[in-house]
Amino acid sequence: MKPSEAGGTVRIGYLGGPATDLYTQATGLAEACLPEADIEWTRYPTGQDIVQGFAAGSVDLASLGSTPTAKALSAPLNLDVSVVQANSVIGGTEALVAKDAAGIRDLKGKRIAVPFSSTAHYSLLNALIDAGIDPSRDVEITNISPDKLPAAWKSDRIDAAYVWDPTLQELKDGTGGTTPGTVITDSREQADRGHATYNVTLASDAWMDGNPDLLRTWLDLEASVAEEAPGSEDFVSVNARASGMDEEAAELQVDGQRFITGREQVEYLTDVAESLRSTAAFLARQGDIPAEEKDYSGMVRTDLWEDRT
Repeated sequence: MKPSEAGGTVRIGYLGGPATDLYTQATGLAEACLPEADIEWTRYPTGQDIVQGFAAGSVDLASLGSTPTAKALSAPLNLDVSVVQANSVIGGTEALVAKDAAGIRDLKGKRIAVPFSSTAHYSLLNALIDAGIDPSRDVEITNISPDKLPAAWKSDRIDAAYVWDPTLQELKDGTGGTTPGTVITDSREQADRGHATYNVTLASDAWMDGNPDLLRTWLDLEASVAEEAPGSEDFVSVNARASGMDEEAAELQVDGQRFITGREQVEYLTDVAESLRSTAAFLARQGDIPAEEKDYSGMVRTDLWEDRT
């Protein structure tokens, strides 16, 4: 891409797992394509932390999961933000791992950790319910952020965890002499069961209104990375170094996502709008947000891509 003349400031939040935004951050592509802009990067442990950043006015643009995005767009938060890009369909890069279980039903009576209000949390609850396990009575679910999960796993405070990379890989490997985790299910399987989750880009409406050229350049850049990079060795090696994973593990996690190109955005963003509606309905049934009838399509900006398909 040619450098843009767009100026202004953008504060970008990211999670640190293998992804297009991590590649863009680690390679300095955003700074190269936006030499006149002031770009600030902040790494967050969970999507819910990013949502809190938007609520506090400290984030302009960020990639996060569809579950925290649904909460950001729903009551009581109702943040003035919009989905501007569908980044990937989550697959094997998020999974439920257990120390001593061969299937989901074996987790009855066990302690399971998950970052609350995350795509992993949504997938975990659906997996348990589909297996006939009541999440409120048959298991103990505890809220632990990915950065604290390895310590909890090592101390035997938990029996299983649903989380994403790079923490997922640590639990699978049994890093530090701990019990290696066995994958019981993952988000690809949950998507096949009708519980698809996505990584999306969320942007502040006020920031978008003031920085249309900056936003356009960012979207073009991420679309270019999604088109070219996932099949390249460079994409894997850069993500490995930036996430702290070895290259073999990073390649598995890159393969565990379905990256969405620019020409596919309208189609997938339409799916994201429906996913946000079904996710919000599920969260309302769980008592996480108030029940309400809401059309999320107006908060998903397919118009930004309609001239590109």
